[in-house]
Amino acid sequence: MLEATFIHELFKYMNDKGVVMSYSGDFNFDAANSLLFSVKNIINSSEMDFLNKKRFYAIVAETLDNVSKHSFKNHTGENAESRDKIFFNITETTDCFSIQAGNYIHKNTLPVLSAKLEKVNSLDKDGLKSFYRDKLSESPDKGGGLGIIDMSIRSGSKITYEFKTINESLLFFIIQTTIKK
Repeated sequence: MLEATFIHELFKYMNDKGVVMSYSGDFNFDAANSLLFSVKNIINSSEMDFLNKKRFYAIVAETLDNVSKHSFKNHTGENAESRDKIFFNITETTDCFSIQAGNYIHKNTLPVLSAKLEKVNSLDKDGLKSFYRDKLSESPDKGGGLGIIDMSIRSGSKITYEFKTINESLLFFIIQTTIKK
């Protein structure tokens, strides 16, 4: 049984940090639908204009899609069951929303993912649009790779990210996108 003090402290911490939605757990079709439904409620109760609401929802959908596609799927070894779990969080300040997600990835994906994030963050708006068009014209069997570019274009801000080493083959990847209200 949880202590009331712990629950109160957790509630206070989340409230102080502006957390409007947080999820940690298994990620599957039902979880994704539930999260997207909750995001629609957040958007509908916000004072954002219509265009920013559409951008916000698209960024959330792309974030969840990336988590779904790129999570570590190996079910062997210590704590294997926790590797299908994700973290998803939305915080709000007076002028923006931040969308954070975290999931396990295999260490061999680090160089490609890191290079792509660095490239996206190095480009201005016109450069991002050009990069998007270039990726769009590539063969679909390469996976497209448009999600991170799209998130940056829609948010109008740099993407914040971090990799935490778990063991010799596993990382926890955290990504954050911010959108102004």
